[in-house]
Amino acid sequence: METEHQIDRELASRAPLPHKKSHGKFIALLVVLGVLLIAGIAAGVMMRQTHDRALAATAEDDADRAPMVNVGRVRPSGAKSTIELPGDLVARVETPMYARVDGYLKQRPVDIGDHVKKGDLLVEIDTPDLDAQIAQTQATLAQSKATLQQLRAALLVAKSNAKLAATTAERYRILLQQESVAKQDYDNQAAQAEVAEANIKQAEENIHAAESTIAANAANVRRMEELKVYTRLLAPYDGIVTYRSPQSDPGTLISAGNTTQSRELIKVSQIDTIRIFVNVPQSYSTLIHAGQNADLMVDEYPGRTFPATVRGTTNAVDPATRSLLAVLLVNNPKGELLPGMYAKVRFALPHMVSVMMLPADALVLKTDGPHAAVVGADRKIHFHKLVLGRDFGAEIEVNSGLEEGDAVVLNPTDAIREGVMVEMKDRGGK
Repeated sequence: METEHQIDRELASRAPLPHKKSHGKFIALLVVLGVLLIAGIAAGVMMRQTHDRALAATAEDDADRAPMVNVGRVRPSGAKSTIELPGDLVARVETPMYARVDGYLKQRPVDIGDHVKKGDLLVEIDTPDLDAQIAQTQATLAQSKATLQQLRAALLVAKSNAKLAATTAERYRILLQQESVAKQDYDNQAAQAEVAEANIKQAEENIHAAESTIAANAANVRRMEELKVYTRLLAPYDGIVTYRSPQSDPGTLISAGNTTQSRELIKVSQIDTIRIFVNVPQSYSTLIHAGQNADLMVDEYPGRTFPATVRGTTNAVDPATRSLLAVLLVNNPKGELLPGMYAKVRFALPHMVSVMMLPADALVLKTDGPHAAVVGADRKIHFHKLVLGRDFGAEIEVNSGLEEGDAVVLNPTDAIREGVMVEMKDRGGK
């Protein structure tokens, strides 16, 4: 037992030595880590200061260096320029034909696409009501003529009665002078003679009225007979049938007129020559005139152009659209161009004044109008106010404000201001 106690005391007396050794290593490790951390922070601070000094030096160099800009050159316009405007194709002559009489469609020997000659039958209408009206007016005319004959006979009777009354009155006048009859008897005979004369005048007026009635009835008969002519619709000229009503089969009830309910029965057009209607903007209106040549293009014939000629213009600008309506003609002997097509018309227009062409990306719009940033001989920016002409997309006409060869800044930024010195780089250069 004593031995065990001695061993325990000896172990207790030796235990603190290893504990002190462990704390020393830990402290040493902390010291090393602290030194490394401080060294790292110091190195980072030094690198940041070095970078900031480099940036500051670069900024100073950039501030001293003039900005680089891309420039384009102003060039003079050519002697002519071209514009393309949309146009609508219309037949040279187009005639919609309506019914003038009511009836039933008897026959329609033509259809859409048929070529017809002048005078060919297009539509025939059966008109039983009109035929009955013609017969009635003819009978009324015959009746009025018979009445006239009766009135003429009555006039002859009135003249005979007047002659007899005048003779009798004359005899009574002689007898009155011989005092063979009373004065009252003579007055009665004289009055009868006057009545007989009045009857003659009345008969003559009745005849005049009957003659007027005959003229009116005859005119009515002619009107009905003229309407009968319109039961046959004939082609007014050589052309092609471009439309016929879906309700134009034999037996269809036809109503006269051109209302919404009674559309045209058939339409004939001449397409050997086509008209083109073009709305010319006001800025070009003074350059378009009769006799001017142009090229017609349609998408259905890519790469082809059809020569056209300006037939005339309205000589007035529409205030609603600010455009001038021009009418052009183009020959179409093969019928390749169809009415209703959309087309483009290209005009070659002369320049009325000497103008410059400005690259479109050099245009600067300010509150006081369009400008261009021009690089002067001193390499400084100078803004020139412009008077623009026509817009051709990539280039714009400038009527004043620029000279040939001026270097204009392309796509200028906010850094491009009046008086700023720049370095130029021509577009397309290296």
